[in-house]
Amino acid sequence: MRSATSYFNGALYRKTLARFWPLWAGYGVIWLFFIPLSMLNTYFSRYMSSEPQRRLLISAVNLPEMATFGLYLAAFFAILCAMAVFGYLYNSRSSCWFHALPTRREALFTTQYLAGLSFLLLPQAAVAVLTAMIEMAFLPMEHWGAALSALLMWLLAQSGICLFFFSFAAFCAMFTGHILALPAFYCILNILADVIYTLLDGLFHEFFYGYTGSAGTAQIVEYLTPAYALKDALVLLGGSEEGQRFRSPGTVAVYAAVGVALALVSLYVYRRRHAETAGDVVAIPLVRPLFKYGVSFCSGLCLGMFSAMFFGWTDGMAVLIASILVWTVIGCFAAEMLLKKSFRVFKAWRGAAVMAAVMLLLCLGCSMDLFGVETRVPQADRVERLNVTLDLGYPNDSGGSYSAVLTEPENIQKFIDLHRAIVADRDRLDGNSGSYQTGDDYTYLHLRYTLKGGSTLNRYYDSFPIYQEDIDQEGSVTNLVKGLYGDRELVFDAYGFEDFLEKGRLTGAWLDRVNNARGETEYNIYVDDYAQELWDAVQQDFAEGTIGVRYLFDHGGDCLKDTYRTDLTFSLTVYQHPGSGQEGYSVQASPAGYDIDESLIITLTPNAKHTLAVLDQTGIFEEGYSLAAHEPDYYPDTHTW
Repeated sequence: MRSATSYFNGALYRKTLARFWPLWAGYGVIWLFFIPLSMLNTYFSRYMSSEPQRRLLISAVNLPEMATFGLYLAAFFAILCAMAVFGYLYNSRSSCWFHALPTRREALFTTQYLAGLSFLLLPQAAVAVLTAMIEMAFLPMEHWGAALSALLMWLLAQSGICLFFFSFAAFCAMFTGHILALPAFYCILNILADVIYTLLDGLFHEFFYGYTGSAGTAQIVEYLTPAYALKDALVLLGGSEEGQRFRSPGTVAVYAAVGVALALVSLYVYRRRHAETAGDVVAIPLVRPLFKYGVSFCSGLCLGMFSAMFFGWTDGMAVLIASILVWTVIGCFAAEMLLKKSFRVFKAWRGAAVMAAVMLLLCLGCSMDLFGVETRVPQADRVERLNVTLDLGYPNDSGGSYSAVLTEPENIQKFIDLHRAIVADRDRLDGNSGSYQTGDDYTYLHLRYTLKGGSTLNRYYDSFPIYQEDIDQEGSVTNLVKGLYGDRELVFDAYGFEDFLEKGRLTGAWLDRVNNARGETEYNIYVDDYAQELWDAVQQDFAEGTIGVRYLFDHGGDCLKDTYRTDLTFSLTVYQHPGSGQEGYSVQASPAGYDIDESLIITLTPNAKHTLAVLDQTGIFEEGYSLAAHEPDYYPDTHTW
């Protein structure tokens, strides 16, 4: 009579352990090789020069490093254990036999759950005991504390991980009646949050111009994806010899607590589960609509967007929406086939029509930007800092891109104005828009706002067009971009003039694309002896606005007229004197011996009189070299050497 009211059946527990011994034995053997046997191999190795005790100590204190490997191992074995101990639920005969036993359902579940969990925890405990014996046998007593603490840290983390993943697998086992559906549900639900986020993010990318995702939402998704969150929590901090600690042991504890909660929920579901559902893909009636419409939703977004991209239909929103709707309906019928185990599912057209309507509303809502995602531009007083990257057009030298972190409101406001102009003119700039207009050239702008309060807003506008006709139209995108190009302080920062020499010593300079006496183009014409004089001259010309000028267009305009094809490159060299242990600088005259750490390239111009004067002093023009010009038709009256 005690077995009829008990919450645990010892005989069934032992029978389950004995029946599935290869499973827990295999798990234990893996850990046996990776920890205690590996330590013994390290200690007795004849191919290492360090002392055996020191090698063993380092291996012992770094044992928590195995937790990341243990994460994936536990996730894999957890589903195998759940399939083993709850496999009787997926066959009508075995299910009826088990539930005909004079044992309460609570006892059946608890016994099988603890048996499956024991498949993971007992081998780990045995390995930990064996490892502790090895450490205490071969390490001095003063090192026992560090070694055993690291061992306990690994054991607790690994046990918490196993508790969560096995409880999650048991939770999935309660909702299906098919043995093959269990691993499928287990894998899908483990990554479901990330999958849904990725699908919606891809949809928003298609509809919202400049959208790059939400950092806050992505962080929530990581916590809802166990492998991501636990892997990040198991990152080790601290030195490799004095011992290490996990980045977030609290995260592991939270997931272990979630595992306990999932076990209780699984017990609740098990008590109400019908034995006759063995063989069904979804065993709980309440979950069947969720399964059907979830499959319909995911297949509509995933296969719909994939089909549109595969056939190149993304240029038209109407075709993309139609593709999503078709796959939504197909997904709904496919899910109904799995639930009914029949191909006669056309009576489910009402549910398919409802899902199609929901997806249509979602797509239309995105298309009309009902929530203001596409048009959201923050106020300058709400921005704490702005990470910005802006293409600075032509010429193609070191000043071609501007990247900075801005904190001053007046500097931030310049880019907010440009952001607003892009949003206002998005129909013409967005390549997916029906009103898209090809530009005379293209540029890009990346914005990452960090708002007061900690939230962020990211917008990437890649390759948006600019128009020559809009240059003088105040407030237009092209006009505002031109204004930024004309900001000499911004361009100065883009070249990196201010801190370039602080990184090392200027040791080299050379010219690229120089014409020789035969009119042939040559590269790497070195003028190292005049590197400092050229640097000073470039700074002077830049201050006078005759060099480093940025242009929006490179064809048939001022860029070709006011610049040479020749670039002047400065090299920065850091040299470590052999055996000195002190940082010094190379003063070699030969370019072949240079160890260049960084270089700065600037395109020469006919009006850079100070730089050209220094180049004249180098004597390269007397040797027959000349600076390479663009097509002469564009500037027939400019000075040539």
